[in-house]
Amino acid sequence: MEKEHQTLFIPIVSSSPLTATNKDTTYIVIMIHGGGLNAENSFKTAKQLAESLGVSMDQFLILAPQFLEGIKRNERGLLFWDQNWRSGGMSLSTVQNENLPSLSSFEVIDRLIGTSVQRNPNIRKIIILGHSAGGQFVLRYAAVNSRHEQLAQQGVTIQYVVANPSSYLYLDGSRYQFNSEGEIEEVPKTKLLECPGYNRYKYGMENLYGYAKELPLKAIRARLLTRPIIFLLGTEDKDRNWSLDTSCEGDAQEKNRYQRGVLYKYHLEQMAGKSLSYHHTWLGIPDAGHASTKILTHMDFVNELKSQGF
Repeated sequence: MEKEHQTLFIPIVSSSPLTATNKDTTYIVIMIHGGGLNAENSFKTAKQLAESLGVSMDQFLILAPQFLEGIKRNERGLLFWDQNWRSGGMSLSTVQNENLPSLSSFEVIDRLIGTSVQRNPNIRKIIILGHSAGGQFVLRYAAVNSRHEQLAQQGVTIQYVVANPSSYLYLDGSRYQFNSEGEIEEVPKTKLLECPGYNRYKYGMENLYGYAKELPLKAIRARLLTRPIIFLLGTEDKDRNWSLDTSCEGDAQEKNRYQRGVLYKYHLEQMAGKSLSYHHTWLGIPDAGHASTKILTHMDFVNELKSQGF
């Protein structure tokens, strides 16, 4: 990648070279790794999913980019981030990268898509998937990226898949909880204010940073509510482990990933009911905990993708 006449790069696991031109490729699958930062395992899961769809593998370009946290190799131009890569934060310009331009992790995906579509002229559909930290990434990328409409004008659609993230992007200052009878109710504002950062980005719409800060709030809300997103929830993902966000900002969205997902669905339904049409699909994956391969290759999900044109 070039920015300000400087060469920047990240590792990518790919089913074929990014420089290759392939007129047979119809689908791009981009798999975003979780907090374990293991792009190779993510690639294997994405490949297994593609094989389950019953389409010739020659039609797929599978990509698993690697977002590095901290300095792994002291190599000039190799991009690395802090944990804000999950929400479009800017790469860090220190040590060998001092005085190099920073790049949002979301802009990396923009550029990866642009290169892939250019090299594969018959692409018609892109699916961007993420589990756990990768799910956090995909949700926020769906909400803020500017590629979606540009690609639609070229006849290319994007499907986003968000699986078991630790937190969600709320579109206003409301939060919800389950009462003692299991009913959904709004969290009192006085309780929320005990956590002053509960509505700051990446949890909410205040103090936007990175890629997101360039957009008006109205545009972010509209994009999130109208773009095609499949949400996957493991019905047994109820433990407070697996690197669950246990900050007060995270816990303002409830106490485990499954509860947080159910309440976020309710939140989006409240928002969409006010103004915009609804384009989201929610699937509970039975007997699944925090297991990316089980979630992303489950036949309920595979059949949903097939029903949507894969």
